[in-house]
Amino acid sequence: MIKKYLFVFVLFFSFNMFADEGMWEPYQMELLQKELRASGYKGNVSNVSDLFKHPMSAIVSLGGCSAAFVSNQGLIATNYHCIEGSYLQFNSNAETDLFETGFVARTKDAEKRSAPGARVYVTLESSNITKQVLDGLTDDTKAIDRAKIIEDNKKEIIKKCETSDEVECRVRSFFSGETYKLEKVLKLKDIRLVYAPPAYIGEYGGEIDNWMYPRHTGDFALLRAYTAKDGSIKEYNEDNIPYKSDSFLKVSAKGVNEDDFVMVVGYPGRTNRTITFNEIEWDLKIGFHETVKFLKRGIELMEENTNQADGSKLKYRGLKSGYENYYKKISGQIDGANNFKLIESEKIKWDEFLQFVKNEASDEDKNYLNALLDLINQDQEKSIARRYYGNSSLISQAKTLYRNAVEREKIDAERKPGYQDRDQERMINRIKRLSYSFDPRVDQAIFKDRLMIYKDIDPSLRRPVYSKLLKLDESEETILNKIDDIYSTQFKNSESFSEMMTMSLDELNNSDDPLILFAKETFDESMKYEEESEERGAKRQLLKSKFIGLLKKYYKSSNKQLYADANGTLRVTYGNVKAVSLKDGLTYESFTKLEGIPQKHTGEEPFNASDKLLNLINKKDYGDYYYEPVNSVPVNFLSTLDITNGNSGSATINSDFELVGLAFDGMLETIIADYKYIPEARTISVDSRYFLWTLDKLENADNILEELSVTN
Repeated sequence: MIKKYLFVFVLFFSFNMFADEGMWEPYQMELLQKELRASGYKGNVSNVSDLFKHPMSAIVSLGGCSAAFVSNQGLIATNYHCIEGSYLQFNSNAETDLFETGFVARTKDAEKRSAPGARVYVTLESSNITKQVLDGLTDDTKAIDRAKIIEDNKKEIIKKCETSDEVECRVRSFFSGETYKLEKVLKLKDIRLVYAPPAYIGEYGGEIDNWMYPRHTGDFALLRAYTAKDGSIKEYNEDNIPYKSDSFLKVSAKGVNEDDFVMVVGYPGRTNRTITFNEIEWDLKIGFHETVKFLKRGIELMEENTNQADGSKLKYRGLKSGYENYYKKISGQIDGANNFKLIESEKIKWDEFLQFVKNEASDEDKNYLNALLDLINQDQEKSIARRYYGNSSLISQAKTLYRNAVEREKIDAERKPGYQDRDQERMINRIKRLSYSFDPRVDQAIFKDRLMIYKDIDPSLRRPVYSKLLKLDESEETILNKIDDIYSTQFKNSESFSEMMTMSLDELNNSDDPLILFAKETFDESMKYEEESEERGAKRQLLKSKFIGLLKKYYKSSNKQLYADANGTLRVTYGNVKAVSLKDGLTYESFTKLEGIPQKHTGEEPFNASDKLLNLINKKDYGDYYYEPVNSVPVNFLSTLDITNGNSGSATINSDFELVGLAFDGMLETIIADYKYIPEARTISVDSRYFLWTLDKLENADNILEELSVTN
């Protein structure tokens, strides 16, 4: 147990701001002009601090990945791995596997529609609404009341903001609830697949090369957004026309050179650079290792229980890939934390902050900090139980629909977020996605395995009603029989769940279906745990806000800026194309080239380049994309850009705002940078010259090349 006293608390964050560090909110760029100029930026800083100016207005989100418009006809460039589920998997089947063949739309009519619910989001506005969210609160407001007031305030703000179905509004938390902002986005609903390379390009190297360098992956793809003829936002319709994107990026055939200035604009998902030491210590000593174990077993379960014959292998391809990606990342973070002596270095830096706290912090501030650390310790004790609770997509879907029926009994304003009228479309689309990403047999096998671990957890940390209904204190045979009973339900696919969604609460309560019965019998307990979670979350929000306030004072005393951890909102990061040496005598050069592909080629996945690709490389058919320093066409390049998950697909641009690459990965040795900025960390981008070369020489996609604005 970590002690609760302030003077043994070690804060975890970086005290020294490095030149390329930071995932900055656009408005902060005006304050970084000196640093930008020193890095080689020659453009107008106001352009990257204004959401409505080019290039910021060309940047979009896919809701988990980043992307950018690259033509005035709604053409969007992003990563291959960002379109696997909603585009490749959705349009693939036993006869046609787009992962293997790739896809090129030679005409707009040939473009393939996306899975239900696939969206592109264009940020329209970001404004500070902290005062409105916290209106009616004092530091003495009870936690449960605090949670309700914040929730009601958020709902009211969103209701006023969403003036049409074309706009989605989100209340975003910065600095763990110290600041709130309203993010207003345009929601494009008709998105189609234009181009995806075959897997031997798009994921060349697979999991073996994932997070590694040197890299030779063509991680790029193209989508297109559509609207109705009158410009209104509509779902897929054959009569829709390409979205008129006034702002778009030109694509550079010249690319970048060593030391060139580059910038990434995108939507990074999450970093942990302003968390407390007991959070990072738990992650390093327990959390990371538990996550690795959980993911490894999940990969094994999907390998053991899926096959090509019934289509389950394809259905779980995306989930398995995600598990493999995260497994390797967390494993790398464990090694990185040890290699960079993370805890030891942060303890040294803590002394400076501790002196500031001793001299400047009030007794009240210190009490808040102690209370925060105590709350975090309590939550950590329950984290493993929470990880193994659930794990049945079937049961989760049923519980969601039962809850939705309960909420529909109320007027919309009184419903919980996630169950209001604005959320019904998202819920319907989630059900539709089950048709290509869910198999009840596989789901049951995963649930059985996870539940056997949950049953061995300390009973005081398990949910009692849930545990009793699943008979977790009885024999394994009894437990498995109960699971079999639940999975004997008639509700186990998109069609039947769509039917369940239309059922009233009375109809659900009168049903004798074993799945619905389980959802009903665990409902009250779920509500109890949800209320407790909200109460603790509200308490944490207050304590974190006090902590961040103190942290900001410290930074101000040192004339430094503090940037918020990544939270899925639009951010800017800048740096330079640069090689790196991470080990004595080993230097990773800035660029890889075409010739590295046949050097890795084995003929077996994931190093199975096609004969056509190998012949083009062997003939040195470089076209207009030759780069003299590497005597070839560059494939991937390194830069000092500071990115994380969610930045996948982010446009890597130069000072002229031209697309010179697409960010898609980091290096395993420095992946701990999510927790602490590492100067040696590098971002891997696919080079625009390889992207253009592939479209030109391999695909002969003249229609796409003609649409792009290519600069030389």
